[in-house]
Amino acid sequence: MSPYVALGVKAACSAWMIVVSAWDARERRIPNALTLPAMLIALGWQVYLLIAQGAGGLWSALIAWLILFLLWQAHVIGGGDAKVLMALVAMFPTLQFLLLFSLVKLVVTIPLLVKKYWGQRPADLLGQARERVSSARILPDEQELQTLGQSNCWTYCLPGIIYLWWLS
Repeated sequence: MSPYVALGVKAACSAWMIVVSAWDARERRIPNALTLPAMLIALGWQVYLLIAQGAGGLWSALIAWLILFLLWQAHVIGGGDAKVLMALVAMFPTLQFLLLFSLVKLVVTIPLLVKKYWGQRPADLLGQARERVSSARILPDEQELQTLGQSNCWTYCLPGIIYLWWLS
């Protein structure tokens, strides 16, 4: 691949991640029109790599898609988040990306959690957790995801941009 084509692909992927993150921050939802084309193009690329080179991350991406689908069905993550993650995993189906993703997500999530729970007493937080466990509501339901869910797609896309420009 020529360097200009590679640069164009990186720019297009970065623009997609920025648009998706901004849309999520503004609208608190991510439409299929933004996620499905990226998912299909990335998965198509993995199919091409498998056929042309006998390598690629198609199987890794499909397994990750299954796991993400199950997390969405269990209401651990929202549907838009699941689709963005599916696109990212299809774009970067490597262990290196998964490790970078985990590290960056951890680093940016800790301050967000501190901000969210700042000023609440630990005893109150423990009581809320105990109430959820005793009522068998450990995972949020769809209504809670709609009303209390956070717009944090940018925390998924940031590792993608870092990986794209510095490690791929």
